[in-house]
Amino acid sequence: MSKEVFEKAMALGVSIVESEEFKEIQKREDDIIKDANAQVLLKRFHELQNKQREMTKKGEFMTDEEVIELEKTQLKMVENKTVKSFSAAQEKFQAMMNQVMKIIRDAGVQKNKE
Repeated sequence: MSKEVFEKAMALGVSIVESEEFKEIQKREDDIIKDANAQVLLKRFHELQNKQREMTKKGEFMTDEEVIELEKTQLKMVENKTVKSFSAAQEKFQAMMNQVMKIIRDAGVQKNKE
């Protein structure tokens, strides 16, 4: 990687870390660390989601009870203020990163046209 590309990549990284979107994610992660209920919900949701993925790979299905538990856990997560705030922060950050990637792609397309 050329020195100029490296320096610009570093500057972009610094800008991203200093962005309000990134700072908001960090705040919301701290909130989750402090919220035991949110941690339990997220842990259980990921366990059930992973189980569903593994079973799907094997061509198997979750029991009706497991599906109901997964749905109830999802609903509780949506209703949990801490999880909801974290999810919203993630969406905003991802939207920003998508815009950054679009700018980079567009710059490449523009350069190729020249």
